[in-house]
Amino acid sequence: MPNLVDRLLTAYELVLKEPWSTALSGKERVWFLVYDPAEKRKVDLRLGDFETATRKAGKRWICISLKNCFPAWMAYHEYKNEYFMNPDQLVDQLESEFKQFAINYLKEELSKQGTDDNTLIAIRDVSALFGFVRLSSVLDGTSGSFKGRMLVFFPGEYDKNHYRLLDARDGWSYLARPITA
Repeated sequence: MPNLVDRLLTAYELVLKEPWSTALSGKERVWFLVYDPAEKRKVDLRLGDFETATRKAGKRWICISLKNCFPAWMAYHEYKNEYFMNPDQLVDQLESEFKQFAINYLKEELSKQGTDDNTLIAIRDVSALFGFVRLSSVLDGTSGSFKGRMLVFFPGEYDKNHYRLLDARDGWSYLARPITA
């Protein structure tokens, strides 16, 4: 019996082989590869298999990690030392400043790589945003900034078009297509 990652890869390959309509909105061109957060390391170890499947399907593969998004914002923040001494003061800045920074961070990464209708953009390490900003806000802010498809490696759950990152927050409805095992 195939393991979870093998089943996810098979499901991904089936979706990947379908025709890519250019008439979809940005939000409809997002795919969520949904898996149990406990399986994250196993999925990460097999990332190369997802890239290989993408290239075999004749698509261009771009991989963007969000792991450094928050550290990049904090490193250049004028009041970083004060925030480290009193983290409660940071809360207001997260919604007002960090959310826009995260959106711009992803847009800049997309712009550096350049996308076309034949590009698959793999977004990794979305859990690095957890507790700082809602992933849904970042995706909403970048949905018009790419062509092709965006594959979000999503450690969480999906139920009736409702997504929950890390199974911890109230979920949100999103137009993204789920890929599950």
